[in-house]
Amino acid sequence: RNIFVLLGVLLFLFVQNTFAGVSDYSGSLRLKYEYQHFIIKNISRFVEKEKYTRSYSFCFAEDIDSAVIRDKKHDFSSQDIDEEDLKDIEKRRIRRDKIRKYLEENIVPLVNQKKHDVVISEEKQDKAGTKNTKIIFDGYGQPGVSVNIEKTVDLIVFAIEQHISTVNIDVTRTDPTVTVTSERLKQLGIKELVSVGRSDFNGSSWKRIKNVLNGASKFNGYIILNGDIFSFNKQLGVVNASTGYIPELVIKGPKVVSEYGGGLCQVSSTAYRGAMIAGMKIIERHNHSYAVGYYNPQGSDATIYSPTLDFKFKNTSGHALLLQTRRGGHNNNELFFYFYGTKPKQREVTILGPFKSHFRGPLPSKVTYDNTLPEGTKKVVSHSVSGVTTHFYRIVKENNKNLYNDIFTSVYQPRGYWVIKGGEDPAIKEKTETKENKDINKEF
Repeated sequence: RNIFVLLGVLLFLFVQNTFAGVSDYSGSLRLKYEYQHFIIKNISRFVEKEKYTRSYSFCFAEDIDSAVIRDKKHDFSSQDIDEEDLKDIEKRRIRRDKIRKYLEENIVPLVNQKKHDVVISEEKQDKAGTKNTKIIFDGYGQPGVSVNIEKTVDLIVFAIEQHISTVNIDVTRTDPTVTVTSERLKQLGIKELVSVGRSDFNGSSWKRIKNVLNGASKFNGYIILNGDIFSFNKQLGVVNASTGYIPELVIKGPKVVSEYGGGLCQVSSTAYRGAMIAGMKIIERHNHSYAVGYYNPQGSDATIYSPTLDFKFKNTSGHALLLQTRRGGHNNNELFFYFYGTKPKQREVTILGPFKSHFRGPLPSKVTYDNTLPEGTKKVVSHSVSGVTTHFYRIVKENNKNLYNDIFTSVYQPRGYWVIKGGEDPAIKEKTETKENKDINKEF
């Protein structure tokens, strides 16, 4: 018992020390509204004189715990402001019209989303004499989100006046209507939207997109019973040409190589985000070896590689969970995982992060040679990427009692730009030729 108490104290001190070392509590996560965070790098546009050049972060009220904000208030207000700036800002007039215009042009288009309702039914099928059912989704359960512009303008004005670097964007959220016609699904507790996982695969090749959509289809209509452990790899199944996948880039050790199913980590990462927000117990999760742009904010990814790396979570909602997957969003380049079920009563999920530390610059660039490749060809197997460590902190409470506290740590390695050229290494070739010439001279 004393050992458990000691471990609990040590964990508490670890979290406290980590928070104490964080100077930018910008809450760069918009988990409850699908991962969006904005930064205005220069607020001079909002005042009459263009001298004041501080940066401002914009996040959402539910992303940061109010108690943590109170504890860290000095960090928000002690941002190395020049004394002349402080004097000047008192003399200048803050332009509400410019703030409003900025919100309307830059924030509203990315935040506002229309509410979509869904009807979930079952269709009976009879294949080869065995009765089966197929789940049919008519629509999808997307919450409506809209920016309250005037309230947000007030918050930004207040932040500028009080020298606070983090501003909450005030939004109104409207839950979707979920209509379930199947009695079986109703009995399982499928009645409302529990959470949404979302990720952006913009910039992906057509091969990667094909693999992502094929992989996501394996989870559409999948039911996770209460208490069951969801295994991503088990439900995904075999990944090869026979199951519709094509070769595309995957991270393998220090290289990026082409293998069947490249891009499937987009699917597992999106599922992970949905499970995180829903407060499910995460059983197994691995971050990528280096930071990949598709999975911003870093620390919210879940890499898989069957059979060694899997993503698993336990359904602790008290009812079954039904998954729906779809492609949509901005430019039709976003992947969604909708979790339907019954929201646990009195469950509260608080997620803080990502908190970044241990920044490491990219490794030196290098060129190597492979004489099995045609001379004159070259292949990039690694890009220049900085290293960083991130932490997400998640507190899941039920009936005002801690259900579990999580620290999700991701260590991303630095990488250097690495090119493999076809043919023999010129340096080795030169040494070989020099040695051969010496041997010939000896013979003569």
